[in-house]
Amino acid sequence: MVETISEVKENIDPVLASNLFNVIPPSANLKLSVILPVRNESESLLKTLDAIRNQCDNAGLQVPFSQYEVLLLANNCTDNSAVIARWYQKKYPRFKLFVEEIQLSREVAHIGTVRRLLMDAAYNRFDYLRRPNGIIASTDGDSEVDKNWVYNTIREINNGNDVVGGRILTRPENSLSRVYYLRDVTYKHLVSKVESLIDPIPNDPWPRHYQCFGASFAVTCRIYDMSGRLPVVPFLEDMAFHKALTRIDAKIRLSTLVKVITSTRTQGRVDFGFSIQLKQWGEMNEAHDPILVERADVLVRKLEARKLLRQYWNLDQNQRIDQSDKLNRIADILFIDHEWLASQVVDFLYFGMLWERVEQEFEHNEWYENRPKMDVTDVIRDLRQIINVYS
Repeated sequence: MVETISEVKENIDPVLASNLFNVIPPSANLKLSVILPVRNESESLLKTLDAIRNQCDNAGLQVPFSQYEVLLLANNCTDNSAVIARWYQKKYPRFKLFVEEIQLSREVAHIGTVRRLLMDAAYNRFDYLRRPNGIIASTDGDSEVDKNWVYNTIREINNGNDVVGGRILTRPENSLSRVYYLRDVTYKHLVSKVESLIDPIPNDPWPRHYQCFGASFAVTCRIYDMSGRLPVVPFLEDMAFHKALTRIDAKIRLSTLVKVITSTRTQGRVDFGFSIQLKQWGEMNEAHDPILVERADVLVRKLEARKLLRQYWNLDQNQRIDQSDKLNRIADILFIDHEWLASQVVDFLYFGMLWERVEQEFEHNEWYENRPKMDVTDVIRDLRQIINVYS
């Protein structure tokens, strides 16, 4: 095989992770552990904690505190975030909030390290309970989860999913970035709809969305470990983690029932993230620069090929021999070599790994390179037309 899971693992000090949050053992009834990285979040932290504490089921009944906990790691703070968190502990002693402070050296003091430490600590607590299906759920110190966030996350996992991406919303505000933000949301929403029409995923049917980011994602311990764990990168660690999960065919549910409201600040805590993206969109709006995205016809071609390749992948060996012409059709759609594609099918452990390699090959051919990206407003128009055709 060309790749194994161990080769995508990142290194982090296991002793440091094992020493975090290990003083008080987890509740025997624990189902979900919320990880909360905090760095200078004193202005928003109370609202973040209130939202997590006041969790209900869909009938309005309180979710028992014994079923979920919060692991808050205040890292390299220069404000009183940790003080606020400890005050909150004392004010609400029944609420299972655990607080740790840490000072990391400059070279590793980034969100990838912190979120990984937290996720490993949550994993260790479920490992203590011998609970591989325990749920590690992530949010941020500038975000407020929906009142049913815990309940609906658990519900989606209980439906057979390995991962849950929550819908991340922002409050309406008048800023230079707002128009571009809404165009981006519209484009990605339409892409998700086209995906559901052309290459539907059984565990992630429409309605769905497109987000699986740090402000709201959840994963079972079993799949977290199987994926190689969260990559330790200085920014966009959540996107790297989503890619790792996709590569091992994790069942990812992009649930519209799981929601969170996040900050629209443009001064971020990382080198690149949502806050920096908002700042860039504001600058692009001032300069009247377009958002350039992949063309709609390219997307459709990819999805048609991915659907056929997924069908072929799910065949047994005898069926693959009988339907070898399907591989030729896929190669023709993507303008790639037939023999090369046939060789790739037997080289990978998971469909996600195979598709990643095939998509890379497609994006380096002449047909693709002759179709440059387009203004998002034009692609939005084209996507809507495609949806009308396939609906």
